[in-house]
Amino acid sequence: MRRLLTVCFLALSIGLFARFEIGLPVFSMPQSDSKNGIVEVLTDLSEENMNLEITVVFTDEDYPCPVINFLYDIYRYFKYGRIEDIESFYIRFDSDGKIIALDFPGVFAADHAFHDTKNLHGSAVLMPNVITFVDGRPLIFINTWNHMFGVIPSFDRANETLLSDYPVTEGTRSDAEHKYSWHH
Repeated sequence: MRRLLTVCFLALSIGLFARFEIGLPVFSMPQSDSKNGIVEVLTDLSEENMNLEITVVFTDEDYPCPVINFLYDIYRYFKYGRIEDIESFYIRFDSDGKIIALDFPGVFAADHAFHDTKNLHGSAVLMPNVITFVDGRPLIFINTWNHMFGVIPSFDRANETLLSDYPVTEGTRSDAEHKYSWHH
């Protein structure tokens, strides 16, 4: 029964993605942080409120100072039960499936440089007129070492890594926490 429900849910999700022609984001990150690349992207489409939750799981996040990073990894392991970094944002759609906004609650980089360490967790809702699209997919910049997002790069794009093909799984932020954290 569980398998049947999973298959039905996946078919419905694929149908919704096809109906709305939802293009998942293309991510851009500095090559210097590519060792902390994307492990998996979880997506959860709510047809009721026309939101697509995007949860990005990164291999790790490295504090800019190596000595502090070692201690930071220990802290994160015990606080969150994981080393992987998990960040979520939302893509809002209209009834025709067109993007009307990107919502970055607590994960917006604002004007922070990559190695900044204070007050990094901003929030923003951005309209399509400020978003760059690559083949119909929103381009999201990973602008800080702790993987805060933006639509304008905080790093030299001559040294960027574009990530357009990554593992995608149906699921929520909570699902990612259960999968990657020993706390859940």
